[in-house]
Amino acid sequence: LARLAGLEPAAVIVEIMNDDGTMARRPDLEKFAEQHNIKIGTIADLIHYRMVNEQTISRVSENLLPTEYGDFKLISYQEDASNDVHVALVKGDIKQTVPVVRVHAVNPMRDLLHAKYKGRLGWNLQRSLAELAQHEAGVLVLLGQDYLSSDMVEHITQFFEQRPRATDGSGMYRTIGTGSQILRDLGITQMRLLSSPMRFNALSGFDLEIVEYIESVS
Repeated sequence: LARLAGLEPAAVIVEIMNDDGTMARRPDLEKFAEQHNIKIGTIADLIHYRMVNEQTISRVSENLLPTEYGDFKLISYQEDASNDVHVALVKGDIKQTVPVVRVHAVNPMRDLLHAKYKGRLGWNLQRSLAELAQHEAGVLVLLGQDYLSSDMVEHITQFFEQRPRATDGSGMYRTIGTGSQILRDLGITQMRLLSSPMRFNALSGFDLEIVEYIESVS
């Protein structure tokens, strides 16, 4: 925020507490800001500003990709900072209807080795493509990531211990942030998301709306 304001890129983070000792939530912060005549901004506001003024991905190429699930338009993107490459598989005219969408980070155990996890089946890569094939229009965003070496070891350990994979939280932000930029570049504003229902607070900053969740049936 300091850098965007043209100031020295340094800041102090302060947690605001309520009188009862609980952490202040948005309604509390809005009252606090009004009381002290302080401007307030949300993460969605920041994302929206950066979406309008900055772009962290670039479209690299576009080709027709024949698959066993039908023909898709394959559009590749590259992140400016990391040089990571992501791809979008597009079916049909996604601007004339509300498309089915899946933003997918590859799990090598699930997607490459077809390992069966306990509990709900979930949307692996193959089921996602098969589902898209049943609809008039859809998009699968496949996020590039390093799933070899030490990362692969972590996936294997996580699978056999049947525990959630260790994360610093950046994975979800990356999925939402990068995936949303790609969806906006494709011209999508509304979507039917292949996912269990969950709250994506930052999506409004990208002017994206989920109108339906489609869960995988085990």
